[in-house]
Parts: sequence; structure tokens; C-alpha cells
Amino acid sequence: MVNVREALQAERDMEREFVAEAVKSETQPKGWPAAILMFHLSMWRERLRNALTEFRHARPYTAPPENIDEFNDSELASGIGTPLADAAGRSQNLLAELIELSDELGDRPFKWYAATTTVEALLRNSYTHPRVHIVAYLKENGERDRANRLFEDAVADMRNASAPPTVMATANYNLACARVDQGRLDEALSLLEEALTIRPDMKDAAPKDPDLAPLYDNPRFQAAVRS
Repeated sequence: MVNVREALQAERDMEREFVAEAVKSETQPKGWPAAILMFHLSMWRERLRNALTEFRHARPYTAPPENIDEFNDSELASGIGTPLADAAGRSQNLLAELIELSDELGDRPFKWYAATTTVEALLRNSYTHPRVHIVAYLKENGERDRANRLFEDAVADMRNASAPPTVMATANYNLACARVDQGRLDEALSLLEEALTIRPDMKDAAPKDPDLAPLYDNPRFQAAVRS
């Protein structure tokens, strides 16, 4: 049985720590400021919350937008000026609602992008997606060790939660990126080989992923993305 509540609670705790640190130390960040990042997460959590609420009542729900980049660009513009405390508080409240919905719904067939179940949708939307953004923020602002630890923690959290194979594969892929950054290339290759076996849809993206650039010419990498 997948323990979605435990995984999302771990993410909630991490985000609280991230926001508290940003409140204390953020001045002129590179990339998205923490307030915009949390605004972005809250909007995607709201969309999934709304969809799962309709699904719970056996009513049609609105599918997520297909033109993601264009949609995000437009929506982020409306979030400029939102205080960090407001954006983070809203995101945390929505995450609490999603945790409650996960308890009510369990694991049921549900389509949300690549996710095919409620469990996959919840973990992808409100654990994996936020963590990728926060890792990017930390890397852009010189906290590479802390960023890599978040991907290490993600694998542990997904294992503890007995996450579905597709979600576990994503966690392993992200950890492979961290291992490359740490110079642990053999570990990175092993993680990638496992991840791409379960998620062959990522084989097209891997050879273009700058985090994996040191592996591009490695025969094991080439075999993994071409098999």
C-alpha cells in the first residue's frame, strides 16, 4: 500500500524549512524568487485539488493545460508581487487539502498528464514537481550540496512510501543528476539504467539534459537511451 500521506507530509516539512530560510536570507536570487516559485506550486496544486474534488463526486473534471510553457508564462505574470508568506501559506493549505483527498480516494484510476492513478498524480504534482523546482532554485543560488540532498531524500521518501514504479523511476533519474554533480558517475549510470527501463519515455530527454552532460559519451549511457 502506498503511503501518500507520509510522502506529502515530508514534502510539506521540507517546503516549510525552505520558505523559512528564504524569508531570512533571500536578497537578489537568481532565477525565480521564492515567492514566485511558491505561487507556481500553489496554482498547480489548486488545479489538481479541484480535479480530484470533482472526481471524488463522480463528476467530470477539467484536464490540465497542454501548452504548459506558454500557460506557465502567462500565469506567472499574474503572480508577480505576491508576498512570499501569502504564496507559501496558500501552497501549504492546498497541500493539506490534497493530503486529505489522498486519504479519501486511495489509489484509483485517474488521468493527469502521464499519471494514470490518483496516487501517481498526487506524488508527481505535489512531491516530485515542487522538489525539482526547489532543487533548481538552490543550485542557481549556490547551494548545490543542499540541492543534491533533497534528491537523495526524495528516493528515501519514495521507498518508504512504497511509491509506484513510475514515480520511483523519476526519483532515481533525479538522483542520477545529483550523482553526476557529485562526480559519482558509475552510481549515476546505474540509477539511470534502472529509471529508463521503467520510464522509457524519458530516453528522449536524457541526452539533452545538461545535468547529465558528463555522461553523454559514455557507452553505458548511450546504450541506456538507445535500447
